[in-house]
Parts: sequence; C-alpha cells; structure tokens
Amino acid sequence: DISDLIVADTYNYQITDSAERILNDIKKISNNFSNKIWSERDHTIPIRSINEMFILASIVEKETSIKNEKPLISGVFFNRLNKNMRLQSDPTVIYAITGGRYRLNRNLTRKDLKIKSVHNTYVNRGLPPSIIGFPGKDSLLATTLPKKSDLLYFVAKNQGGEHYFSSNYKQHLKNIKASKDEKK
Repeated sequence: DISDLIVADTYNYQITDSAERILNDIKKISNNFSNKIWSERDHTIPIRSINEMFILASIVEKETSIKNEKPLISGVFFNRLNKNMRLQSDPTVIYAITGGRYRLNRNLTRKDLKIKSVHNTYVNRGLPPSIIGFPGKDSLLATTLPKKSDLLYFVAKNQGGEHYFSSNYKQHLKNIKASKDEKK
C-alpha cells in the first residue's frame, strides 16, 4: 500500500509531537514526494507502479551511496529488465539471507547466489516482490529519471563505493579482474 511507503530522509518535528503525529507527517510527506516524482517520471521506464518504483529504488540505494552513480545504476537495471535479463544484484541476495534483520559480515559466495528466495535476483527475473530497505530521495529520483545508456554491467571498484560500468560481458570480466586487483 502506497500510504505505507516511507522515503528515507531527515524530518523535522517538535519534542512535544506525539509518535503518531510524527509518523503520520512522515507518511504524508513521503506520499506527496512519491506521487510527484512518479508523475514526472520518464514514461519509457519499464515499471508500472509507485510500489515497483520503491522496490527498484531500494536496490539502487543498497548498490551505491554515490549520488551521481545512482542514475547510471538504475539505467543498467532498466536496460537489463528491457532485455529480460536478471538484475543480478548482490544486495537482493544479502536480503534473501538476512531478511534485512542484520548486517551480513562476510562476502557473498557463489553458493549464496543460488539461494532459492523470491528476493534473489540472480535466480529470478524481474523485480523482487518487496523493498529490501528504505530508499532515499536520490535513489527514488534516479529510478524515475535514469541515465540513458547501453550499459548492462557494473562492479564495485574499491572500498570507496565507486563502480566500473560496461556494456558487454567481456569488458565486465576485465572490470571484475581490475576490481580484484585493486583490493589486493
């Protein structure tokens, strides 16, 4: 239900405000923001509802904290959806393992990528059925106005959170090797 979707952001309130009032205000502000950006979205993107917008934005949110990479990453995901490719997003696997209840304190394994879960985008095509976290405004905006490109792949460069992007698998494999070499 759209009225339950909350945008991760900073909200102002008075110390005397009740918890109910604070929550209702946050829901109202989130709802207004969501409806506004949904109405102003790029209508060529392959998502059909505000709920789907939140689901994809939650994945973008977990993929990067770098604001200018978010439209690129959402563009990659839309390109993959348009080609009926799996999203293959590591954060969805982490969510499948943890249920969002704790931080996974290890690297993912090849075995993890095969976990049977409705949230695992390595085994399932399309979007998972629900959000994997609360997306911020930047991730929601990036999802509604993605960067147009022919990019299909990305991999983290380093601990700083930046990514290598590529439009073909051969280059992606080179980027993976470069990423591993950087981490040594």
